[in-house]
Amino acid sequence: MFSQKEFIEASRAFVCVRLESYENEKHQKMVRSFLNGRFENTAFCLLSPDGESRLSGTGRSPSQGLRRGRGAGQRGVIEAMEHVAAGFRARASKQGAVVQDFHSFRQALNVASGDQRLLLFVVAPGGEREELRLRLRPLMSDTEIVGRFHVDFAEEHPDARWREAVKGEAGRAGFFVIRANAFGQTGTVVEEVPLTSGLGELESVLLKANASFARTEKRKVYSDHVAKGRRAGIYFENEMAYGEERDADGVIDHRRGRDAGPAGGERRRPPAGRRGAPRGERRPGAPPSRRPGGRD
Repeated sequence: MFSQKEFIEASRAFVCVRLESYENEKHQKMVRSFLNGRFENTAFCLLSPDGESRLSGTGRSPSQGLRRGRGAGQRGVIEAMEHVAAGFRARASKQGAVVQDFHSFRQALNVASGDQRLLLFVVAPGGEREELRLRLRPLMSDTEIVGRFHVDFAEEHPDARWREAVKGEAGRAGFFVIRANAFGQTGTVVEEVPLTSGLGELESVLLKANASFARTEKRKVYSDHVAKGRRAGIYFENEMAYGEERDADGVIDHRRGRDAGPAGGERRRPPAGRRGAPRGERRPGAPPSRRPGGRD
């Protein structure tokens, strides 16, 4: 749904926030607040401009959060979003939208690979970054650019060794257009533009690079991609514990199996049984189970 043109157009009336649930504890707590204490890799909710009051229900997806069953389809979700948006008047133009920034370059490269977009990586002295963020706002909000790139600003501590992950010339500072490899572990600098360049020049470079990228990037088939990654031993180390937590006990669920990480840490155990007890385990005080036609 998120990649559909109609949904994207409806989302323009909102400030869209993508929580970094495996990189930030505060964000993960917010996901839990939307899922009654559980933690899973997706959650959805519409919030008022204060960022706190809920304008919809919550759930794993827009259709769940907006209480639109499968029968309503995408059109029902879009109509619900448009109805909510109609109750608010924008106080600023879309051209003033805040420019994206990740927690680290390695995360930005990984997400760019997963979303199959080019990454615009901005490397500048600390004193110049805020001015660059403001200067890039109209460009990254332009209809020809928005949604086609990810953007990240280099920080001293987490990104000190970013050049080790990329091929191609990479100067000390500049706008670097980077193409991530299939698994987001490394990348290649395809274009480099000086920080002093005008927005028109940067836009031209971005559009040219994206046109080439679109012609040569093969769409990933999720199941095949995951299988190849497992065979190659690919693993991305998150800042937060990897996996989901479906019984709301505050601890990530683990199990042995095909989703295991390199050290045997797994994503989650099977879904909980009745009242949150794992299947096959009795709740304290519960009567012993009986096998059909037999005794305890």
